[in-house]
Amino acid sequence: MKMLQRHGMMQCSALLVVSMSAVLLLGCTRDPNVKKLKYLKSGENYVAAGKQQEAIIQFSNAIKIDHNYAAAHYDLAKAYMKMGAVSGGYAELQKTVDLDPKNVQARLDLGTLLLAARQYPRSAIQANAILALQPNNADAIALLSSIALAQGDRAQALTQIQRALAIDPNRANFHANLALIEGADPSQEQPAENELQKAISLDPKNAMAHLLLSSLLEKKGDLQGAQQQATTAVDLDPKNIRARVVLVGMELRSGNKAAAEATLLQGSDLLSDSTQGAELLWDYYARTGQVDQAASAYANLVAKHPKSVPLKVTYAHILIQQKNVAQATSVSDGLMKSNPTDPQVAVLNGMLLMRAGKANDAYLALQKAEKNSPDNLPVKLWLGQAAQAKGDIGGAEQSFQAAARLDPTNIDAERGLASVANQLGDYNLLTQVANNTLAHYPDSSDAYLWRGLAELHQQQQDKADSDLQTAIGKDPKNASAAEELGALRLTQNRVPQGKQLLEEALTANPNSARALRILVLYDLHGNQAAEALARVQQQITKAPSNSDMYDLLSELQIRAKNAPDAIAAAQKAMQLNPSDGAAVTDYTRAQMMQGNVQASVAKWKDWINTHPNDARADSILGALEEAQGDPHQATDYYKKALAIQPDQPVAANNLAYLMMESGQDIDVALSLAESAHRGMPNSPNTSDTLAWAYYYKGTYASARDLLETAQKTAPDDASIQYHLGMTYSKLGDKTNAILHLKKAASLAPNTQTQRDADKALHSLG
Repeated sequence: MKMLQRHGMMQCSALLVVSMSAVLLLGCTRDPNVKKLKYLKSGENYVAAGKQQEAIIQFSNAIKIDHNYAAAHYDLAKAYMKMGAVSGGYAELQKTVDLDPKNVQARLDLGTLLLAARQYPRSAIQANAILALQPNNADAIALLSSIALAQGDRAQALTQIQRALAIDPNRANFHANLALIEGADPSQEQPAENELQKAISLDPKNAMAHLLLSSLLEKKGDLQGAQQQATTAVDLDPKNIRARVVLVGMELRSGNKAAAEATLLQGSDLLSDSTQGAELLWDYYARTGQVDQAASAYANLVAKHPKSVPLKVTYAHILIQQKNVAQATSVSDGLMKSNPTDPQVAVLNGMLLMRAGKANDAYLALQKAEKNSPDNLPVKLWLGQAAQAKGDIGGAEQSFQAAARLDPTNIDAERGLASVANQLGDYNLLTQVANNTLAHYPDSSDAYLWRGLAELHQQQQDKADSDLQTAIGKDPKNASAAEELGALRLTQNRVPQGKQLLEEALTANPNSARALRILVLYDLHGNQAAEALARVQQQITKAPSNSDMYDLLSELQIRAKNAPDAIAAAQKAMQLNPSDGAAVTDYTRAQMMQGNVQASVAKWKDWINTHPNDARADSILGALEEAQGDPHQATDYYKKALAIQPDQPVAANNLAYLMMESGQDIDVALSLAESAHRGMPNSPNTSDTLAWAYYYKGTYASARDLLETAQKTAPDDASIQYHLGMTYSKLGDKTNAILHLKKAASLAPNTQTQRDADKALHSLG
């Protein structure tokens, strides 16, 4: 028994040891510090293996566990930079130094990046922060030298680089920087060359020194020597993009296009995991208009590097340029399966969804991508565009503001904000955006245009005139500036100059629908409808893929009461741009001219399927259902519109009227009518509805005043005349009551309005 007991105790002890080991092991796997370190090490292993994309995923996983994990943020920054994702690198470097202010190398990297972005004061802050920690840090002093040189202070640049060399005289890069400073002075070319030779003697593999020597030799006219040095720089550092670009420039200038293409192809091949590298060859083909050659070359590159996300994304963009959207979508779908969390894949997917008119789907997909990559600049920019496309202007502004915070120098973020400011009519914001842009880009034509637009709407015409002229001076091909100045000249009654500017805008940008529209309006104002139609048709031959041009054509055909051609033009616009709401509206108007309400209803239902949050669409559907005699279905659509947008004026107006006609709660109807009138204060329809609500509430004098104003704008509106007659009847003014009731009956023969007016007239005797 004792033996058995002892054996049982031993069994129990063994089980206890195993159990405790399991618990300890489980505890380790659940320990967040262990997990984040595991992800960090895994990411570092991927970096060592040259797999930057996989490394980014692992570093991001570590950060998800600990948002303040400085080491992971820094490693993520470096991985982004190696892939050419500068915006992501910048955001992560900023986060790194915020979390770990003593990380000298991160500060140096951030300062260098800010220097490249021309953020000189912010770059200097990083350099000085390093010197506060390490007063003799030669790299920080060299950075201050580069900042001074970029700002044109050659003397200060020279002083600082000499100071850096005094601390570390054997740094090849410092000698190269000194040569760069000296080389700016033609009289110092020989000392500059000597410094470069010194740099090369210290570090024969210093590609940058060879590159600078190449530039210096080219200045001296030694083209053969220059190209030899550039070739050496590429051979020493095959993944140095700048070296390749310099060599390609020399090859092109010497007329050797084949060699230039080969250099770029090799670069995209070697740098297949880098966005910037993957785009090298495409940038050249895009500039030279060789889209088909690009598609062929990138098809081969993708076949050679089937796991390269940057190459596949670039290839998809080329296919889009080729108008081969189906194949581009196929590439994108494959990437979404293999790399669903990759930000550049998410951006490509979102862009294609928007092209397909699926703005809401694009927004949801990009919103998910933003959660996975909260500091990715392109994701925020495209999220802003998707929000704008689906009508969420507030969301668009929020995304563009977030992008601007990530990179205050990003011109696309400023463009997005400028577009939002225009849509909102927020001209203070537009002025702010313009001034911010000019602080970073003082020669920005667009910034002067934005400020000019703001000044126009703030009634500061002299300032607007000056800024618009400056915008054109900075960029004579700025079609939008020419448009605005042309429109301003027309308001100043300087018609020939105004028209000439608008024509120039169309020459600079054949897709400038606004310039065309203004010219067409002047044709129509001069009773030249045929000329207006011919002008639009001619412009379509120059911009055959512009849906706005077909919108305008459809409008002119409607004006000419040519419903079949109006429908055809609207259908072409919708084919070109499935998100063209104006085309759907034109299509509806043309179908209604033919009495085809069903076709209009079907088209707007299709629209709502892809634009579920478009309150205006629900409002239109409600009106169409009313036209079909279905007030219950109409009410449902109006209520849906108001659930999406509580102040939607058309829905509020029409629902208020339906409620009054069906004897529903007059107080609710009055509230809706007041909301509609606030949204459209100059509309005779909202005035009519609000006046009728006042009539039901017994405030006849207020009803009369609104209706009298409304009839001045719409004297032939039978509803307004009927309501005005009924209101005068309640006020005891029989003469005016009979006058307006008779007019209502004559304006709407064989309708319910006529029957109601006749009944009221009969009661008045």
